[in-house]
Amino acid sequence: MFSPKLNLVVSPRSGTDASYTPDLNETTLKILSLLFEFKIATAIHIARFLGEDEAYRYLYMKLRRLWQGGLLESLQLYQGTRVGMPVYYMLSKEGLEVVGRHHHFERSYLKTYPSPKTFISSNLFQHEAGIVELASLEARAAHDGCTITFLGEMSSLSREARSDKRVEVFTPDYTVFYQLNNVKETVYTEFERSNKSTTAILRKIERYDCNLEPNEREHVTLRLIFDNERMERSFWYTIVMNKPHLAQNIRILTTNLILVQTTEQFLKPIYATEGSINLRRDGRVIAEVEERVKLFSNF
Repeated sequence: MFSPKLNLVVSPRSGTDASYTPDLNETTLKILSLLFEFKIATAIHIARFLGEDEAYRYLYMKLRRLWQGGLLESLQLYQGTRVGMPVYYMLSKEGLEVVGRHHHFERSYLKTYPSPKTFISSNLFQHEAGIVELASLEARAAHDGCTITFLGEMSSLSREARSDKRVEVFTPDYTVFYQLNNVKETVYTEFERSNKSTTAILRKIERYDCNLEPNEREHVTLRLIFDNERMERSFWYTIVMNKPHLAQNIRILTTNLILVQTTEQFLKPIYATEGSINLRRDGRVIAEVEERVKLFSNF
């Protein structure tokens, strides 16, 4: 989705810019909350979440004013030319304080919000930019008889007190709730863009298996979106060969970035399940996806 060689630039603010005081109205607080949940976003991402098709120009202006007023930081992604440079926004320290005052996030979660320096010096930017692109595209998939609501990473994180410590139970990149015919379906979504060890991925899935209550599982899906099909097939090979019970205990769906480039694709048969995987020998045993299914059969 992005070149591995990124040139991120933090836009400086002048003293005159910082003198502007933003209006903390409902829209402003929604924008700040979204940026806390997803860490970074462009104006287009935010417009998708807010459903403001005709208000791009207004939103661009509003985000710039929030930046001028010191509530946001602005990161520009240089890709060989300054023409059309994507501008990503994230919360500043002042913006994070506003979120802490107006929303019910745990103080410990607020402390984990990254700084611009962290984004520039690590691969975190690529991961978070991919997440907000996927989630904002899916946000537009609501249609007649189907509503969609979201929780970003911060609100999706679930912890339990064990041995005087807060232990992470669920750690999805984001959570989607589909309301279909008076039935609420929960989709925990993990974006796997790096060659993470299969052990780490399996350990993550095992946490879901251990902590989901039996009465929850009927309407819960664990969805993994991989960077490419090779990673997706490698995952299924590991599951089928080593941990087949996980796919039997939890509804696991997978897809890859090639298949989720538009909002419409989220509603198409783009997902692999355990039942659609075939192992065949071609010098070595490999996993193949024989067919793909929709997220829900009644879409």
